[in-house]
Amino acid sequence: MFLNVSTYLMRRFFLLPLLLLASHAAEPDFPLTADSQPQASVPKGELITGSYTVRDGSVFPGTVREYQIYLPAGLDKTQPAAFMVFQDGVIYQGPVVFDNLIAKKDIPPLVGIFIKPGIVPAANDNALPRFNRSYEYDSITPTYSDFLINEFLPAIESKHGLTLSTDPNHAAISGNSSGGICAFMVAWHRPDRFHRIFTGVGTYVGIHGADQLPVLVRKFEPKPLRIFLQSGTGDNNLYCGDWWMANQMMERSLTWAGYDVNRAWGEGGHNAKHATQIFPEVLRWLWRDWQTTMEIKANPKNESKWKGYEVVGDGEWEKKLNLKSPSETTLRRVTSNKHGEVYAVREGGQITKYNGSTAFSDHGKPHEGLTDLALDNEGAIWCLAQNRYQGDHRATFVFRLLADGTKEERFSDHQMADHGYMHEFTGSLCIRHDGTCFMGGFSWEQSCAHSNRDRLHTLWL
Repeated sequence: MFLNVSTYLMRRFFLLPLLLLASHAAEPDFPLTADSQPQASVPKGELITGSYTVRDGSVFPGTVREYQIYLPAGLDKTQPAAFMVFQDGVIYQGPVVFDNLIAKKDIPPLVGIFIKPGIVPAANDNALPRFNRSYEYDSITPTYSDFLINEFLPAIESKHGLTLSTDPNHAAISGNSSGGICAFMVAWHRPDRFHRIFTGVGTYVGIHGADQLPVLVRKFEPKPLRIFLQSGTGDNNLYCGDWWMANQMMERSLTWAGYDVNRAWGEGGHNAKHATQIFPEVLRWLWRDWQTTMEIKANPKNESKWKGYEVVGDGEWEKKLNLKSPSETTLRRVTSNKHGEVYAVREGGQITKYNGSTAFSDHGKPHEGLTDLALDNEGAIWCLAQNRYQGDHRATFVFRLLADGTKEERFSDHQMADHGYMHEFTGSLCIRHDGTCFMGGFSWEQSCAHSNRDRLHTLWL
């Protein structure tokens, strides 16, 4: 069938607006529940405002940032407080939701810390300020976590008379978009301080390397983190990645690795609308059971597929060897072989064998200058020793002790000038599967007196 020009143009320009409307369909509404709206009968917390200018030597020099702190009604400032940190200032109706959920005892009486990213003020009237947000938030390095934990939090504690809990089970962190990836990285790098995370439309894409995270989550031993993710089909899809797909990949990786993870997927775009709607339920999930137990464990359901558990199962570590032997001298080196025999070096050069529980037995006589040892599969003990001679020189050598106690001749003898730091030198030994011994160390001046190259290789740096 053939169309004349007028009919073709009419149909084309009639259909085009419909296609545009379909491709830019309005995202659904995300109405707020009562938990996100002020309630007259609920005690109100206090919201204080401040500005922080970084100290000299900060990781973000020259930056100034605004912040607000929510203090729950009736807060006892003398006691360590549970708290939650938010990137990009006040988001998700945070203070209102805190008021309502604290009153219901759905969450503990949290201190809310709402931080904006740093800004470098304009140098003069002809310059513009520099916004530090992407540099601070999108990086997967520990820089921001160092700033937050070691600098910012102590500063506001001191300024406002607060005592924040150092128990990671009492700390949560959250953010939207780049603030979300920032929140995740803080807890990832510092699980000793944060265990609870909420990310809205998290930027797990390739701006500064966050696209690597779904793989890294699978490769690292699971951490004690509880994580809630939110994204939607209308999220960003740009040059650096697809936010909607990236969030799903993160959820799948976290589930595969055995994390305590939850998510809310929708049809929203790259904004905080959906995250704000669900925020009360997110808090309830993150802080569930807070009145009975605050502890968050790694791999809580024992469903992790991380391969490390095939080597040592979760919870199978137990203390077998005291740091000190019965004579109360420090054990300097510990080594073992494929038969499970464990030997150590005590101060004074005495080799001692571990016999189970806390029992030790000395093996032969002390050896002057003994610093390291390694066991081969023939039952022999390779020993590394270092002795001072001729004033400022040291001799470093390796010898073997056979299973019957016979001492073999020295395998290597290196003469090294002591330049003041050599008192710290100890060197190290290791045995390869074929029985070859490797000795590692360093020296500015050295000469090899003799060496059996068939059995010993020396690695110098």
